[in-house]
Amino acid sequence: MKASDELRQLTLRGLQAFADEGLGFFTRRIAQQEGVLAIGTDPSEWWEGYKGITDVFKAQSEAMQGLSIVRANPQAYVEGSVGWAATQAAIRMPDGSEFPIRLTIVYHQEDGEWKVVQWHGSVGVSNEENFGEDIPT
Repeated sequence: MKASDELRQLTLRGLQAFADEGLGFFTRRIAQQEGVLAIGTDPSEWWEGYKGITDVFKAQSEAMQGLSIVRANPQAYVEGSVGWAATQAAIRMPDGSEFPIRLTIVYHQEDGEWKVVQWHGSVGVSNEENFGEDIPT
């Protein structure tokens, strides 16, 4: 694999567009092929397929108007027609409150454009909180 400034910039642009422009830029970048998947931070957030993903992202975007994603500094890599990006960032709500988020995005090149085939957002939870004991990290 090699580092990809193109995917790094695309990831930053997508995160910014999500906050600034709504979903237009973002939805154009979701692949429409079978197997597309998005996983969110809530245990019930597991969406498959273009329509399922874009419908729920639209509803969430409308419910959380005014949010922004800050302090993103993605690393991105590519190998042939597949690439990925990962970042730790924060979601800033309209009232100024923030919460940390970790994102990974898998891209696939289709007709010369990078498309998202998998998106995963998570909120880190300590091993002690999750497993009931302190496990080495």
